[in-house]
This record gives sequence, structure tokens and C-alpha cells, in this order.
Amino acid sequence: MATPDKTPDPAKWVFLTTLTLSVLAITFLAGLYLAHSRHPLYRSFIGFTKNISLVFEERENLVPDGEPIHFLQPARKPGDGVTVNGLPDDGATILIAGFFDEGNAARLMRRDGTLLAEWPLRFSEHFPDPSHLRFAPATDRNIDTHGSLALPDGSLVFNWEYGGSVKLSRCGDVVWTVPEITHHSIERAETGGYWVPGRAYLGAETDDIYPPVTRLKKKVAYPEDLILRLDEDGKVLDRKSVPEILWDNGLQGVMTAGGFSFDPRSDWEDELVHVNKITELSSALAPAFPMFEAGDLMLSLRTHNLVFVVDPDDWRVKWHQTGPWLRQHDPEFNADGTITVFNNNRFLTDLGPLDRSLPDTPMVSNILRIDPETRATSVAAGMAPEQAFLSVIRGKHDPVPGGGFIITEFEGGRAFQTDAEGRVVWEFLNRYDDTQVAELTEARLNPEGYFTVTDWSCPPR
Repeated sequence: MATPDKTPDPAKWVFLTTLTLSVLAITFLAGLYLAHSRHPLYRSFIGFTKNISLVFEERENLVPDGEPIHFLQPARKPGDGVTVNGLPDDGATILIAGFFDEGNAARLMRRDGTLLAEWPLRFSEHFPDPSHLRFAPATDRNIDTHGSLALPDGSLVFNWEYGGSVKLSRCGDVVWTVPEITHHSIERAETGGYWVPGRAYLGAETDDIYPPVTRLKKKVAYPEDLILRLDEDGKVLDRKSVPEILWDNGLQGVMTAGGFSFDPRSDWEDELVHVNKITELSSALAPAFPMFEAGDLMLSLRTHNLVFVVDPDDWRVKWHQTGPWLRQHDPEFNADGTITVFNNNRFLTDLGPLDRSLPDTPMVSNILRIDPETRATSVAAGMAPEQAFLSVIRGKHDPVPGGGFIITEFEGGRAFQTDAEGRVVWEFLNRYDDTQVAELTEARLNPEGYFTVTDWSCPPR
């Protein structure tokens, strides 16, 4: 019997090789076409791969006793809890909000760290029906707070970040909720109620409302940040579009100065603006600001490095400045007629996975002071070694009586107070373990006599 000839057939080998390369080439070109055309199949594939990655990333949130991965940062300083550096007990209390132990919470403490009150914060209890959100958090560990304020009667108002506003009683019962997309700050209005940043989404019916930005839209829903005015019962009294304010005040050049090419073959898929603070000029401070009037609002727009002051009666912009701050937060009016700004002074390129700051990022955040009339700028805090801090994202500061500031270093899990000479006189570090801290979203100083509460005890829950 003849032995079969096992010598490869060159023609067959060439055919198979050509077929394989053709399939790969067609697949590659099809992928390029689908990606370039934003075809639904491409978006479905990308969505599927993102979901797989998300499940892997979220595994700690899906198992009992998993690490709170979205609330931790590498520790940059030693220590734990409260440190008082020679500051006499002035009767003040400090509201701290962030992640503690096993969840989001707000705590009210004395200078020495003695806990007066605590509000455990659980999004699922405050908004059991989160239908007001485009994307509801999967668990209570997938959303945090941002903007908190204790009221004189011991109640608490705060924002779930892009989740809604809430008022809790002194003992944690829900007084009201605002089922709107609210975010960042919540500040008192002098005539009652609150100023809160909100967010809506522009649909297809508003394609050309802010050309050329929205003209690029195909099926993208553009986030549009709003100014919301709430009354004392949490009802939305007024809302105003922040992009509309810029557009109507001839600031299109500011709004479109982000280096975007406005190529009609692409989409604008990011925020129109990113508001991270609304604060009102009080009647007590207004005499120090002849350019403005009591009731004027100051806003910070992070992605435009922009701070501006607007009259809420006619929405006329009275003053605006871009920089020298970078990706700033939380501008404040000061009694000496200056404005201070939390200058993050870094970009998102300094964040690694899970938005954790990279260990080699320098501690270069600071508080900048500016005279709105002369525009002269100086560093008000952050230069001395003991003051050094870093927040690539978020961060807050408040002027305190007698001079100095109380500063919230979000990523450092740290709150600290400086005096008029710049010395750090009080500090709190939210230690999680040997190498990590838990993030803090708010620290506010309440002077002695602020609260009408005499008994902070509450019945067991």
C-alpha cells in the first residue's frame, strides 16, 4: 500500500494564509469603521467590556467586609484623629463629613475630638426610589456626600454628590429630600433657604442652544449645570442655567476656550461647565466689596479655571477672572474685601486608578487671595511646610474669626485650621489603616453660641 504524501500543498497554504489575513484585515477595518461612525454595535461592545471591567473593579463592594475602595487614599502624613497645637478651647465645634468606619457619615465634635452628634448617611434610605437619577448608585458605597451644613437647631442639610439634597433632624430622621441631581456645595441664602448647584440634561430638541458646542451633538445628552434656590422646606423656588448666564453675558469666548477643535465629525461628550460652588455675599460683608451688592452670587467653574460674580436679580455678570488658580474650588468672600480660592493647582493626570492621588505628586495645593478690584494675587495658606496639602479634586476652605482658615484636604483625609500667622493650630486626620486614609468632603467650624441645642442625646435607633 502506498504511503500518503504528507508534503504541504503550497497552494493550500497560501490560500489559508491569505484567508486568515483577509479576515483579520476586514475585522480590523470593520472595527475602525464602527468606532469612527459610533455605530450601535461598537457602543454595545464597548459597553459590554466596560461592564466586565466594572464588575472586576467593584468586587470589593460585592463581598461582605470588602474594602471601601472608592473612599480611600494613600496616607501622606503620620497620625490619627485630633491634634491640638496650643489652641485654647474657644468653645467652637467642628462638623466633619466623609467616610468613617463602615459608611458615609457626618460628625459634630468638640475641639478635643469629643463626639457630640453623628448622622449615619445611607443613600438607599434617603432615596429608596432614585428614579430622578440617570444612573443610580449600585450600592451605598458607590456614592458619597459633598457639601454639608449643620443648622443652629442641630439639624443637618447636605448633598449626595450628583444624587440629591437631604435635610435630617438632629437625631437623623428625614425632614425632606430634593429628588433632583444636586452636587458639590450647599450654602444658606440670607433671606432663607439654600443655594445649591444642580444639573439637567439637554436633549435633541436643544441642539443649537449653545453653538458651536451643542451643534456637534448627535445622540449625546449634554450635562447642563444649574443654580438652584431651595426654600426652607426643600422646595425648588428658582433654577437658572449656568451656560446660559455665560452665553447671555457675552462670555462665549470663555466657554469655548478649552482647546476643543469643534470638528463636526466628533461629539462634545463632556460637561458644558463644571460648577463646584455657589456662595452668596452677605449684607455684613457687602460694604467691603464696593463692586458688588449684598445677595450677589459667586460661582466657581473648575474646568474653565473660572470664578465669577453674578447678580441673581438680572443675571448680569459683574466680575470674572480665569486663573491664576488651576482647577479651583470653593471661593469665599472675606471681611477685608478680598476673595480667597481653594487652588487645587493640579490636573486629573495626577490621579491613578480609583481616582487615588499618585504618591509622587507634590503637595502644591494652596489658598490664593485676590483683590477683585486690582486683581493682585497672593498665597494665603499652603506655603509653609506644616501647611502643605494636596487635593487634585475637591477641597474646601472657610475663613475663621480672628484670621486664618479651616481647610478640608479631601484626598489627604485631613482637616486643619490655621491662625492669622499661618500656624496650624488644630488638625484632624481620618486614618483608615497603616497605609491609607479615608476621604473627607467637608469641615466647618461653628463658633461658640452657634447652636441652640443643649442636649445632643438621641433615643436608640
